Amino acid sequence: MQNKKQSPKERIRGPKIEVFRKYKEGVSFLKALKLAEEAKMVLVSNIRHDKILTGSDEWKSMEDVYACHTGTITGYEEKNKELGKEIVYTDPKTKQRYIFPTGDAEGSKNVILVAEHPDYELVKDGKDLIVKASISIIDILENFPVSDGWYKTDEKHGIPLGKEVSSDNRDARNLWRAEGARVGSVVRGYYFLDYKDRHGVFLKDVPSDGLGVAVEAP
Repeated sequence: MQNKKQSPKERIRGPKIEVFRKYKEGVSFLKALKLAEEAKMVLVSNIRHDKILTGSDEWKSMEDVYACHTGTITGYEEKNKELGKEIVYTDPKTKQRYIFPTGDAEGSKNVILVAEHPDYELVKDGKDLIVKASISIIDILENFPVSDGWYKTDEKHGIPLGKEVSSDNRDARNLWRAEGARVGSVVRGYYFLDYKDRHGVFLKDVPSDGLGVAVEAP
């Protein structure tokens, strides 16, 4: 059933997808969050984009949104390094620092923290931007791969995990991750939108990249 907007905290939700910003009119992830907040919209999650790109031909009707930011934000540390109290990432283009508090994940290795829009916000703390979300809605996913490749994904967020598998596996997705730590959105739909690109889960782009944005619609 469609949720109706009744208070400033509620958002317009729905099963359909609307192109909010085309790729050629792309905005940064921070700007995408701000625009969605102003419009009471919800950024489409990675798992929903995955169904669009790999589960049907739906992507053909919205090609102009790709490549795009998703509403799925993640944070991970460099491979084989234990998490401290927070993951610190600096956008190499703008030098803006993003911080993802680790909570119960402190001390873990090769995990990825995940939250979905609108259940988090980026809060200014001095010059830093802090990922603020309830501990209960941040998922800690274990066995996050230490290198690029093809992997199966978790059912909730569509994040590649576990051991590498064949690209012929229909459930496999092509992971692209940064060498070091990163905090930012999952990006989907690069290049020519062929099989490899539509199955790509990009976790190495910088938040200041100007990309498309899609939102939920009734």
